[in-house]
Amino acid sequence: MTINIDLSHEDEQALVERAKVSGHDLVGYISQVLQQHLRTPEPGSGQGEPANGATPTLEDLIDYEAIASCEKEADESITLEEVRAATSKIKDSMARVVIEEERAERF
Repeated sequence: MTINIDLSHEDEQALVERAKVSGHDLVGYISQVLQQHLRTPEPGSGQGEPANGATPTLEDLIDYEAIASCEKEADESITLEEVRAATSKIKDSMARVVIEEERAERF
């Protein structure tokens, strides 16, 4: 099926950027977004059930907005070796460290 959509230049550029971040071309990204929308529970439906009854795929669970945010804030000057050195000093699980830091920020 072919669908024509009129978008502002800004909206088109935002879609192109999100497509690039997700590793898709524009058509593939828009198709993915529409498929995710169809799987999203409608208000009043059972939670965790896609609207069309399909089982969510691994792709459905990826938070592309979070990835884009992280990539936007990334510091390219930090090397992989520096990250490994810093994380090797953590004696606990990363999940527990993150949870404790978030808890400390709230109080």
